[in-house]
Amino acid sequence: MSEPDRPQVLSATLEKGLRVLQVFRGTHEGLSLTEITQRTGLEKSAAQRLTYTLHALGYLDRDEKTRRYAPGLKMLDLAYAYLIHDRLLERAMPRMLEASRSLNTTVNLGILDGCEVVYKARIPHTAIAFDNMLIGVRQPAVVTAVGQAIAAFSKDSVLDRLLANGMPDPVTAFTCRNPDEVRGRVEKARRCGYVISVQQLLLQEIVVAAPVIGPNRQAIAAISIPVYMPDWTPERVETELVPAITETARAISSNFMQK
Repeated sequence: MSEPDRPQVLSATLEKGLRVLQVFRGTHEGLSLTEITQRTGLEKSAAQRLTYTLHALGYLDRDEKTRRYAPGLKMLDLAYAYLIHDRLLERAMPRMLEASRSLNTTVNLGILDGCEVVYKARIPHTAIAFDNMLIGVRQPAVVTAVGQAIAAFSKDSVLDRLLANGMPDPVTAFTCRNPDEVRGRVEKARRCGYVISVQQLLLQEIVVAAPVIGPNRQAIAAISIPVYMPDWTPERVETELVPAITETARAISSNFMQK
């Protein structure tokens, strides 16, 4: 956060402590105190003080042999506190489980956070990579089916903001690099109520997504189903999965419309 944007009441110490916790998102390995200092940009004494405090409170674990730190069990308390208060998950999960069982597929729930899609719920049904089974995974919204489905049923300023951030670096040879193509996909989604993306972030993956609409008639999330070639084609997805995912999204949305 830049200095002009920093609220006067912001606790600098708490912000720095959270910065220490956030650096572990980008690694599968433990980090040394030197690496934590480098990645946070903190003074060594501040990084040491905060790291030791977080370890003492249980938010970081420390390997006594390597002296490297990793997220501690207490981190789950924060995630649990967030999830238990999430009414979207409470209302979406039964419908998602039903869809996963009936379609024999994975079903995900994603929301928009800035220019990224964050997955709040993931019900795996196939042997997929461990990272892709976890909640909290982030992806560039502008090239994902979830992000485009949400943008299609949001104010125009949402898509403008996503595109203003620039197109992400391509992950596959098929990752979209053309902003006009993204606008075309979003406009099509406004008409038909869903998005199908092909091999945007993972080779052989086809994803179909439909928006969850909130009480203000704007998208608050989207549910998605990933399937894989060669068993699936875009045409088969449109025939077999689109009716089910749009109906599931409508059923979740109806819980909010009635409020």
